[in-house]
Amino acid sequence: MTSIKKKNIKKRRKGSTAGQLTVKKTEVGPTVLLESSFILALLDPRDSNYKSVKSVFGFLEPHKCRFHIPAYVFIEVVSKLIQKEKKVSTAIKTIDKFLNELHGILFLGSNPSIEDIMNRYRGLARKRIRFLQSNDFIIATEGIFYKSLILTCDAGMYEKVKKYYPDIYFVATNSKKYKDDISKFAGRLFGAPTKKQK
Repeated sequence: MTSIKKKNIKKRRKGSTAGQLTVKKTEVGPTVLLESSFILALLDPRDSNYKSVKSVFGFLEPHKCRFHIPAYVFIEVVSKLIQKEKKVSTAIKTIDKFLNELHGILFLGSNPSIEDIMNRYRGLARKRIRFLQSNDFIIATEGIFYKSLILTCDAGMYEKVKKYYPDIYFVATNSKKYKDDISKFAGRLFGAPTKKQK
């Protein structure tokens, strides 16, 4: 009889603990936008920027970031993977595996309407980022809109956006800016306030 009571008490304790864990809110780190060039380098060990990108991505892992991957980034990455892999199914498996293994929260951002896009051009195209290609313009303004920390290996995007928005960081091994930007990014990451998941 005593052993049965003990088992029941253990079961209740396990149940209450599990219940408490599901109710508990998870601390979420800063919002980090992974630009297409960053993700593509991360998915290809032969890429010249693979080591630097992998290092930065590994550094982010314990921070449980909110990974901002806009639809435009997703489309670009899948499109490039299809060109490279020559198979749609292989490309989809690759990106699906990457998304499933993210250590943090996936955040797609907004799905801008025509009016939203026009407003972004009215508000931000007067700045120097107006020279960006259309897709890059939408990705950059998406990061700016959500105050994301943007990680990129795209020198053109970096140069144009940096003049207007300081929270873009260049992660490319073959650049003198790499070391400076990584230390700035690390400082910004630690300085950014953590947000609670809604």
